[in-house]
Amino acid sequence: MIRRGHAVLPLAALAALALPAAAFCEAAGRYVPTYDAEKAWYLGELGVTNLLNAGITGRGVRVGVIDLGVGDIVTGAHTNLHCAAKGGKSMRAMHGPAVAGIIASDLYGVAPECEIYAYDNGDGTADDLIAGFAWCVSNGCRVINYSGGMHRFSRGVGNLPEEAAAAKLEELRAAVRAAMSAGIVVVASGGNAPNETLTCPQDVDGVINIGGVARTRKSAGLNDSWAKDFCAFGKDVPIFTSRSGATGAQSGSSFAAPMATGIIALLLQQEPSLTRDEIYGILRSTALRPEGGRTKTHGYGLLQAARVPADYKRQAAFDAEQAAFVRTDSAELLNEGISWNEERGFYETKMRPGESMKLEYRINPANATDRNLYWYCGNMPTFRPIELDQVLTIPAMTKPGEFLVYFARNDARQIVCRLRVDVVAPDPAAPLAEPARELCRQ
Repeated sequence: MIRRGHAVLPLAALAALALPAAAFCEAAGRYVPTYDAEKAWYLGELGVTNLLNAGITGRGVRVGVIDLGVGDIVTGAHTNLHCAAKGGKSMRAMHGPAVAGIIASDLYGVAPECEIYAYDNGDGTADDLIAGFAWCVSNGCRVINYSGGMHRFSRGVGNLPEEAAAAKLEELRAAVRAAMSAGIVVVASGGNAPNETLTCPQDVDGVINIGGVARTRKSAGLNDSWAKDFCAFGKDVPIFTSRSGATGAQSGSSFAAPMATGIIALLLQQEPSLTRDEIYGILRSTALRPEGGRTKTHGYGLLQAARVPADYKRQAAFDAEQAAFVRTDSAELLNEGISWNEERGFYETKMRPGESMKLEYRINPANATDRNLYWYCGNMPTFRPIELDQVLTIPAMTKPGEFLVYFARNDARQIVCRLRVDVVAPDPAAPLAEPARELCRQ
């Protein structure tokens, strides 16, 4: 259950405000958005309509969109979305128009007056993506949206030998870090895999990862994991399905990320000097927070568009916190029956279907500030997540001979421990082990 923190106008009232075409209101001296309040239901749910109606529309903020087929959206003689600049290749695909349309189109846009800098990454290779980030930097973008992810077997990486593939992914991470060093806020979608696979650039510290939830604000089954910073809507989202203006609805975290990007553009219009950390702090303070704090489904909560608070946390305060923070760089597993495989560089154990084990571990260095291990399962579509209670349970339907691979990451999403669990046949003569041992944080 999520607590509401902001009032939202009824859809019927919002519909009455929508105009048939974009218009500039001379009396009020501001742009009047032409959103479709009924179709673009997420605008009300995210508090966006309150800002749009007040003339906060992202005006003047340069937003980079790196995607497939991104470009102008034109319906007959009417332009739904005009890009301020275009780079990359010229492809025709549904994904780019859908993403850019959520950010800035007249019907669906969260920030309809922001300036879209569209980079069509064509074949979607790692090199295309690297070039896209550099292009956005050179064009002075303040925020970049990338609704995708690269991994070992992605195009432009999967054909490379292991070392070269790792180097190419690291080159991509360097391009993302260079963008953030230039003052750009990077927003990425959280992924749609049924397991907790973490791809690049979602694994880069500082990237804001956005998960997608259903309109009910419950999980939409889109890769719920500890990498989520926040959530927006990713289920049955109204979108443009082509640059010729066709519309439809799709599901995926790809469509939640641009909602966050648009909200950030609204913040930057109000206060252009905001840093990434300051924006993050505002997003966290205004989000509709889940009961009990951060979760794998919601991150720190459902995003809400808001006015910049006068007392928002300044960069100096973040810098002081970071200077005092000691990050975990490795973890040792201490349970009996778990052994270290020196050759492969991971811990390994054997467990039976339905068996549970509470993981005991030692954090290094001993004075690390955040002493949690954030576990990700990367290879099985059916698994039981390891939560912060550190209990590992093998699903009862798992077959002997299968194996599960878990990665423990620190707060910066860096891998600090790896564990492989080989599933073995139950021994009818032996009872299942109890998950009784207490958590060890020496």
